[in-house]
Amino acid sequence: MNQTLEQIRSKYAFEKIKEVKGSKFEKEFSSLVSKLASLVLTNGLGNTLAFLFAKGKDQHLRAIYILSDWLINQSPLGSKKLQDLNAKNVKEKAQSILENLVLKASVEEYMFYTEESLRLINWLRRYSDAMLEKEENNASEQ
Repeated sequence: MNQTLEQIRSKYAFEKIKEVKGSKFEKEFSSLVSKLASLVLTNGLGNTLAFLFAKGKDQHLRAIYILSDWLINQSPLGSKKLQDLNAKNVKEKAQSILENLVLKASVEEYMFYTEESLRLINWLRRYSDAMLEKEENNASEQ
């Protein structure tokens, strides 16, 4: 059965959100995903990845893993592969991730990675809104 790239992207995002569901950082991840597109649009993909690495909490590392795994390993349009990348070793692979997606990328590749990230983030946000618990917002209670 043939699927469109949008269907493949959607399925990947759905599976990754299912993996986060029930984790200790579910609420924080949901909050991060809701802001991720604006971070990429405002600061660029490279700065966003650097920011997430600098924060370094579970939700930040998981977001890096999901984006970089899709862009480098899973996307049918991806041309490079990063062996042995998984959700637990993202921090150790930081140099390889940043080199592949930012530092050694041509202008065209960097633009592609940015656009593809935004497309994936859109699906992540949709599934996160539907499936993950949200952080409590004290302002809405007042």
